[in-house]
Amino acid sequence: MIWLTWRQFRPQAVTGLALLAAAAILFLVTGWRMHHSYTTALAWCALPDACDGATAGARALGAQLSQLQRSYEPMFVLLQLLVIASPAAIGIFWGAPLIGRELETGTHQLAWNQTVTRTRWLAVKVSVVGVAAIAATALLTWLLSWWAGPLDHLNGDRWAAMTFASRGIVPLGYAAFAFALGVTLGLLLRRTLPAMAITLAVFAAVQVLVPALIRPHLLPSTTSTYSIDQASASRFHDFQGTQTDFHFGLPIPQDAWLTSRPPVENPSGQVARIADYSDCFPDGGDVPRLPDIGACLAEYDLHQTVTYHPASHYWPLQWMESGLFLALCAALVGTCFWWIRRRQN
Repeated sequence: MIWLTWRQFRPQAVTGLALLAAAAILFLVTGWRMHHSYTTALAWCALPDACDGATAGARALGAQLSQLQRSYEPMFVLLQLLVIASPAAIGIFWGAPLIGRELETGTHQLAWNQTVTRTRWLAVKVSVVGVAAIAATALLTWLLSWWAGPLDHLNGDRWAAMTFASRGIVPLGYAAFAFALGVTLGLLLRRTLPAMAITLAVFAAVQVLVPALIRPHLLPSTTSTYSIDQASASRFHDFQGTQTDFHFGLPIPQDAWLTSRPPVENPSGQVARIADYSDCFPDGGDVPRLPDIGACLAEYDLHQTVTYHPASHYWPLQWMESGLFLALCAALVGTCFWWIRRRQN
């Protein structure tokens, strides 16, 4: 049965292996070049007094690293999209046809009329191709993590939606879920093309909903409220305002994930508007000084809230989100076994 599964899966496996090899070559060739440029710049800066403070050497290093970041930014986005899209491709081209094509063409009858039971037939197919899917995703994720190491260090934001979804272990959970989703839809619909289309639609919807609605609430977040006065405003990073509201860049711990930064509110909980406090904001093109604005607003008893996840939540959230998708995968596979046992024809 394993040999038969491999023979049926071989065209897709060869195609996937060729694409994986091409991606690996791209990662390695461009990655070695980028890593060499990055380490060379840092090695030059390691010379005595080369990059101390605001010296010309420090400015030159900053310009060199910024240029390196800009040069590889388009490829950085493209390769992240490649890793994020690979589970969807696995679900569409490996999962959906695995059972759906056999039921559509009737070739499953050959195996069912022999000594192979339906349960064993399904178990071998799902196990062999599922392991290949997770292994391929793991290799792609590792290659991207190595390739993007210098850029991740320069960006300093591992919580970004695309970065979080293409690093660590969550891509493996995505791959397992997408594969099981394709298999389940192929089994239920008994048609390959509809199963492929619905797999793509459902997986895309889940990829949008989980980061926005579920990921921020998997662990309790931290909420801090700051009064707007001269002392607190001196700690703020920036200021942004419109006709309807304004807010400050509140301080949060390093490498934390900012999940919510609502605008400034008055003591009644209503959103404050710049027009209501126009005497505290400079006219024309003058650059506002945050301590001066805070000192002027202090008498109005305004406040602003910020919600974030600390850096220590990164790996627990990775594990919890992966566990969520693995649980969905297990539920889908269980549905497949229940469905195929109850079928009379």
